[in-house]
Amino acid sequence: MSTITAKKWTCDQCGVTVSRLGGEKVELPESWATSGDGTFCLLCRRERAAQAALDAAPDGNLEARAKLRRAALVEFEIRRRPGHGNGEIAKACRSSVAAVVAARKRLKIPAPN
Repeated sequence: MSTITAKKWTCDQCGVTVSRLGGEKVELPESWATSGDGTFCLLCRRERAAQAALDAAPDGNLEARAKLRRAALVEFEIRRRPGHGNGEIAKACRSSVAAVVAARKRLKIPAPN
């Protein structure tokens, strides 16, 4: 399988770009993703995961929606980096280790040894 390269990658949601100073082609950054919906940076991928969870949920109060959003972010990060430790994922999501452990149980994705 060949690696896709481009002179510049642009996030279709926020517009941030990645390129090399000399204009040489670069691979898509590891934390980015490209699909039929477009190309997205990590920040926008997280935001899209949270928004998808909120869109799928029934209307609720602000506190319930905030909890749902936080859980969606943690689950996204676990799926993205299942081999990373609970503390590292919690830090990336600005969440608690307990929330990461609970999400791993829901997703049935064990913590690394």
